[in-house]
Amino acid sequence: MSRNASPTLLALYTSMAVAIFSTAIFLSISYIFKMEVYPLYYLLTLFIIFFTTFLLFRFILIRFVYSKIKIIYKTIGRPLKFQEEAKLNSSSNLIKTVERDVAEWAINKNKQIRELRKMELYRKEFVGNVSHELKTPIFNAQGYIETLLDSDLDDPTFIKMYLEKANSNIERLETIVSDLLEISKFESGRVELNKEAFDLVKLIKKVFFQYQHLAQRQNTTLKLHSDENTVFVFADIKRITQVLENLISNSIKYGRENGTTHIYIHDLDEQFLIEISDNGPGISPEHLPRLFERFYRADKSRNRKINGTGLGLSIVKNIIEAHEQTINVSSELDKGTTFSFTLQKYIP
Repeated sequence: MSRNASPTLLALYTSMAVAIFSTAIFLSISYIFKMEVYPLYYLLTLFIIFFTTFLLFRFILIRFVYSKIKIIYKTIGRPLKFQEEAKLNSSSNLIKTVERDVAEWAINKNKQIRELRKMELYRKEFVGNVSHELKTPIFNAQGYIETLLDSDLDDPTFIKMYLEKANSNIERLETIVSDLLEISKFESGRVELNKEAFDLVKLIKKVFFQYQHLAQRQNTTLKLHSDENTVFVFADIKRITQVLENLISNSIKYGRENGTTHIYIHDLDEQFLIEISDNGPGISPEHLPRLFERFYRADKSRNRKINGTGLGLSIVKNIIEAHEQTINVSSELDKGTTFSFTLQKYIP
C-alpha cells in the first residue's frame, strides 16, 4: 500500500479486510455447526459488513487525521483549504498535499530568515554609517568652538576663521539630516510630485553649465547625444534636476581626469531612456547591488576625499521610483560606469 494513501483508500482496504475476515469466520461457524446458509446470504452479509465498516472507518480516520492536520496547519499559519475537497474526493492524496504545503512553508520560512539576517546586517551597517557620518561634523564643530572658548584671543580674524569652520560642519550636519528626512518622506509615500511637461535637453544643458567649473577642474568633457533638439518629458522638474545634478556631478568627481561624461537619450515607445556614463575606473561587481543604499560607499578610502553625504544615490532612486520609473547601474572595471533611468514621454 502506498504511504501516501488517503483516508478513503485506507478505509476501503480496511473494510475489505474486515468484511472478508468476518465472512470467513461466519462460514467457519456455519460449517462447524452444520448450518445451512444460502450463497446469496453470504454475499449480502459480506456487502453489509463491508459497507458498514467502510463508512465507520472512513469517518474515524477523517476525524483523526484532520484533527492532527489542523494542528500542523495552525502551526505553519496556513488555512486548511482542501479539507472539504478531500472528504468528497476519494482519490485525494492527503499526505502528499500536506507534505507539499509544509515543504513550501519551510522554503518560504528559510527565505524569510535569510532576508531577515540580511536586513539585520544592513541595519547594523546603516546604524554604524549614520553614526560615523553624524559624529564627524559634530566633533569637528565642537572642537573649533572649544578651541575658541579655551583661548583668550582678541584676534577677530582668527575667531572668524574658526567660527566659519564650525559653521561649515554644522551645515554639513544639517544637510545629512535633511537628506535623511527626504528619504524617509519618499519611503513613507509622503512626497507629492508636481508633474509638468518640460524640455529634458534644455534641463541637461542647464545642469552642464552649472557644473562646468567642476568639469574644468577635472578636465572632463561633457557631451549630450540626442536625435532631437527638444525632448519633452512629463515629470517633476525640480526632482529630475536633483537626479541629473547628482549623477552628472558624480560622473565628474568619480570619473577619470581628462575623461568624458556622455549623456544619451533614447526614444522608447512611451518613455525616454537616459544614460549617463563616464570612462572612469568603474565599480567592482560586488558593490553594484548595494550602490543605492544609504551611506553605502564602494570605495571608502576614495570617497572620503570627496564631499558628500553618501545619500545622493538613495535619493535619486527614490525620486525615479516615485515617478513609477526604473533606474539601473552597470559598470566595468577600468572602463567606466553607466547609470540609466526612464522618464515618461510627454504626449500632448
